[in-house]
Amino acid sequence: MSGDRLAAEQIERAPSGPRRWLPVLAMVAVIAIVAGGGQLAAAAGNAATAGTQELGAAVRVRPLPGWAAATPPGAPLPERSLTRGSVTLLVVAVPRWSGSPEDLAQTYLDRTLRPRLDDLKIGQSSSGTLASGAPAVRFGYVGVADGVTIEGAATVATGATTGAIFDAFAPKGDLAWVASDVDTMIEDAEVG
Repeated sequence: MSGDRLAAEQIERAPSGPRRWLPVLAMVAVIAIVAGGGQLAAAAGNAATAGTQELGAAVRVRPLPGWAAATPPGAPLPERSLTRGSVTLLVVAVPRWSGSPEDLAQTYLDRTLRPRLDDLKIGQSSSGTLASGAPAVRFGYVGVADGVTIEGAATVATGATTGAIFDAFAPKGDLAWVASDVDTMIEDAEVG
């Protein structure tokens, strides 16, 4: 039998249609699981490694697994941006603050939120304390930045020598899926 004829017979006997691709697809899946699984496990491990974030000497927040921490460049005060997906929890320490949480909340509204957001609407505020005993005030807001509707929830707390601002924000509708994480990180934060 000649080589050409043998090759032609093998081609004719080769499975056709979807059955022909099953072994190839199975092999690709195995390679993807082995190679990609390691990368996925490493990424999950990296996301969970953001330890306690200290801002100045008096504010500490513990990111939950899946939250990445970064220091915004050029920030005039000690700040951290904790992000997960499209949600950001901005934590700002205000050293040497001796006023009330309400005073600091008003300052944050006037100096930060109003200049950055168009059509800003502020919700009713509520008072309480963090687990550390620091008095706090919380309010929700909705505004527009670069044509995108942003919703947020700001918690402002004061300690003996420092104020802290915890501002969770995201495009409208995105904040709800991590609200429990945000509440836990803020509630457990320490403000001295």
